[in-house]
Parts: sequence; structure tokens; C-alpha cells
Amino acid sequence: MKKQLLTLVAVCAIAMAAHAQTEKGYNLIGGSFNISSSKTESPNYEKRNYYTINPSYAHFFSKNLAIGLTAGFSYSKNFNSNFDSNFNTTSTRTSKQKSFSVGPVVRYYIDIVDKLKAFGQFSGTIGIVKTNETSTYTYNYPPSSKFTQYHASIQPGLAFFPTKKLGIELGFPLLSYNKIDYDGKEPSNIWYETEAFDFGFNTFNPFLGFNFHF
Repeated sequence: MKKQLLTLVAVCAIAMAAHAQTEKGYNLIGGSFNISSSKTESPNYEKRNYYTINPSYAHFFSKNLAIGLTAGFSYSKNFNSNFDSNFNTTSTRTSKQKSFSVGPVVRYYIDIVDKLKAFGQFSGTIGIVKTNETSTYTYNYPPSSKFTQYHASIQPGLAFFPTKKLGIELGFPLLSYNKIDYDGKEPSNIWYETEAFDFGFNTFNPFLGFNFHF
């Protein structure tokens, strides 16, 4: 009987260690990052580089349910060139964009097996985006602009726990909504608004994340 009781206690301890990372009262801090690059060489040349990092903090208000804040920092650079055979000239354009955003995040975990969980995450942010343009095109681009960006997304993924406090995650945006409000400066005073919905399988863009649970 004593031996069976010790075995039962050991099994319970292992189970608690495996699932303690997402129990009520715990916290997680970490984030994700994404790096992407694309290039098109025909008929015109275009190259795009994109980097983003998203730190976050959340508290588990109940088992597997965490609510907190997330922030975003991103940088992108686009370069394209176009050859005009009529005038035998090549025009180039370089566009750089920086952004910062912040907003709430809600995440729910689902136990699969020991050390492996699935999760679903919702986040909504508001941010400021700045752009700079340099161009040799005959039609001019605004040299710089600043606008407000609203973003919301649903992201599923998998979290692997090699240790009790470390979670390594792989996920992707399943559904996202993006809205931009741009209010130009005088004298042009240009204003425009854009909205877009993206479904993840159409523009698959996975991210890798790390979280510390304590």
C-alpha cells in the first residue's frame, strides 16, 4: 500500500510539473519575431525585407487562460527598379517603414501531450507608422509620411515546453484585420483610409516565439 501511495504521489507530481506552466496565478513573459525577404526579377526588379518583434506579458487568471499586453516593433525596406525601353532609362524607388504598436492580448492553451500544448491567441493593437521614400520616378512620392494603424488578429500555434519555465512556440496568423488612417500635412492635406482582411492560408507567414513562465 505504501509503495502504491508513493507511486501515485510521484505520478501526480509529474503531472503538476507538466501542466504548472499554464495554471492559475502564473505569468508569462516573452514574445515572437519574424523575418521575411522576397525578390522579383521579372519584368522589373523588386526586393523586400521585413523584420518584426512582438514582446508580451500575460497573467493566467484561470487554468490555460492568460490575459495581458503585447507590443510590436517592425521595420521594412522595399526597393524596386523599372526600365523604360521607350526612353532607355531606369527609375528606382526605395521605401522604408518603421512602426510601434501596443494593445491587449488573450491566449488560451489546450493540453495535447506532456510538454506539448496547442494555443489560440487574439490580439488587438493601435500603432504609429512612419515611412520615408526616395525615388527617381518622374511622378513624385511623398518623401515622408506618418499614419495611425489598427490591427487585430487570431493566431493558432503549438507550444513545446523543454523545461518547466520555457515555452518554444510556432504559430501563424490565421485571420487578421488591418486599418490605416492617414492625415497628410499642409498644404496638400491628403486624407485616406484603407481596410483589409487577410486569411492566413492565403498569405502563410509563420512566426517563432519564446515565453518564460513563472
